[in-house]
Formats: sequence, C-alpha cells, structure tokens
Amino acid sequence: MSEETKIEEEKVEETNEPEVTTEEPVEQQETKSPDPMEDELSQRLAKMKSNMDRMSKERDDALKKAAELEKREKDAKIKSLEEEGKHKEASDLKIKDLEAKLQVYEEENVKLNRDGAVQGILNSFDFRNEKSRQMAFHDIVAQLVQNENKQWVHQSGTFDSLKDFVEDYSKNEDNSFLFKPKLNSGAGTIQANSPTTPVTNPSKKLSEMTQDEVLKLASTGKLGSFKY
Repeated sequence: MSEETKIEEEKVEETNEPEVTTEEPVEQQETKSPDPMEDELSQRLAKMKSNMDRMSKERDDALKKAAELEKREKDAKIKSLEEEGKHKEASDLKIKDLEAKLQVYEEENVKLNRDGAVQGILNSFDFRNEKSRQMAFHDIVAQLVQNENKQWVHQSGTFDSLKDFVEDYSKNEDNSFLFKPKLNSGAGTIQANSPTTPVTNPSKKLSEMTQDEVLKLASTGKLGSFKY
C-alpha cells in the first residue's frame, strides 16, 4: 500500500469520528415564595387607602354640590338686581364673587407648595409601597398649619421645622408598618422604623384584636403564631 493511500485512509477515519459536545449546566433560578405576612399587610393597607379615597371623594362631591348651589343663588341674585335697576349693588356682588374665587386660587396655590414640600421630604424614606406612602402623606398634611412666616409646621408647635416633624413621624411605633424594615450593621441586627414586640395575649384570637394590633404583628413577623 502506498504512502498516499495510507494518508487518505487516516483522513477518512478522522472525519468519521463523532464530535463530542459538552452541555453547560443550566443555572436554576431560585423562586422566592410569597410572604403571607407581607400579603396580609398589603391587603390591609389597600383597604385603608380605599376607605380614605372614598371619604375624600364624598367630601369633594359634597363641596362641589355646595359650590354649584351657591353659584346659582348668586347668579339669580345678580340678575334680579340688574332687572330692578340696582346696577351698583349687582356690580358689588360680582366683585365680591371674583374676590372669593381669587382667594380660592391662592389657597390652592398654597396647598400645592405645601404638598410639594412634604413630598420632597418623604422621598428620603423607604415605604413598603405607594399606598403606604400616600397614607403617610395625607396623615402628615392633616396636621400642618402655617406660622407667621408662612412656613408649614406641625400644629402643636413642638417641632422646629417640617422636616423634624416628618422624621419624628417615621420613628413613631404607630406608623412603623408604613415603612420597610431596614437592617443595621453592628453587634446585633436591629430593624429601623419597626415597632417593638407588641404586648398581646398569646391566647387571644386574631379576630378579637384591633386593627393596630394586627398590623403590628404582621410587621414584626408574629402574625402566624396567633389563632384565628
């Protein structure tokens, strides 16, 4: 057999060898199981937010109807004065109405400035969700008044600034369920903006607890240890 023939046979044998492929292991993604306590808290926050929205809408609707009724009465009064030839009285009433509308616009502008200041401070806090942020916002705004310098402060006058009040609000145990717990580095693990262990009777059923007690238990991971 010639050398050329041997070389050709060796090439054929090499090409006929099966290719060995290695499959890279597929990384399995860990699926995070839902936290029942977090779901319970989210549902309660959603319900509270829904109630607040409903009451706010009812109030706005009532104010709107009252404003419409007042406008119709004023228009009828002005028309009656003009028909009677009392043009000065009609003009005075129109001016008074315009001044009232201007005051409303000014108050709305003040409220917008107030809301912007509060929202700016709240941006530095880590809320559980948007619903809890809105709850905190409405609760804080309801406690504000303007001082003689046209600055928004707490109605009690015990805080030097709006920022001081909001920071104190975030550290209050009653409001801790609105914020995400944060872990602090150090000798021990501490949760920021979280309440201490609530004093409750272990034999007390969940249905017998107040809403605040349930929310505190949920935020501290104690909800599963109580009976329904």
